[in-house]
Amino acid sequence: MRNKTNYAVHVGIFLALLIFMVSAMGCGGGGSQSAAGSPAPSPTPSPTPAPSSASLSATPSSLGFGSEVLNTPTTQTVKITNTGTVAVAITQDTIVGSGFSVGITTPINLNPAQSVNVPVVFNPATAGTVNGSLVLMSNGATLLSVPLAGTGLAPLAHSVDIAWDPSTSATLQGYNVYRGTVSGGPYSKISPTLTTSTLLFTDTTPLSGKQYFYVVTAVDTSGAESAASTQVAVTIPVP
Repeated sequence: MRNKTNYAVHVGIFLALLIFMVSAMGCGGGGSQSAAGSPAPSPTPSPTPAPSSASLSATPSSLGFGSEVLNTPTTQTVKITNTGTVAVAITQDTIVGSGFSVGITTPINLNPAQSVNVPVVFNPATAGTVNGSLVLMSNGATLLSVPLAGTGLAPLAHSVDIAWDPSTSATLQGYNVYRGTVSGGPYSKISPTLTTSTLLFTDTTPLSGKQYFYVVTAVDTSGAESAASTQVAVTIPVP
């Protein structure tokens, strides 16, 4: 019985040594295998980098329109550039803020480094400061938001006094006053036919921020009208 017990002990030691040797062989060099028995790749491949995400930039980064008279549209342009490495499809544009509008039609496709000029209009309908944004999107995802700001000004009442020297014509009947918005005309008559004693006329309809050009003519008793006087330019202040 004592010998049998000793034999069992020796067998146990032998098995343990075998297991250790097999494990040691499995940890060696080029003969390693995966758990499923397939050869492990050597060398291990590097992961493929993911493509760069879409990226847009705006120049300038924001648009400030300053103060504008009500119902007087003003346009500024922002340059949108694809600064990424993949093509970008702008499928939707949205304007936030009362009085702002955008002058593009989507969709717009931009390749890397390609740009497009986007006109933005500010035409305030009410007085006060407006903050908004131009948002460019691709299939519902926001690509870029450009801040917008402007102030609407209520126009003030302005007037322009036009005075002239008297005509020396013996058959003088009166004078006509004309106004234009382009230097050199065309002009539109803004006065009734004035009497010979009237040498001043007040224009009560000019608009803030506009430039006007005035001329005066003399009319004789037969209805003949003289050539226009020297033009006078006047710029109406804002507001």
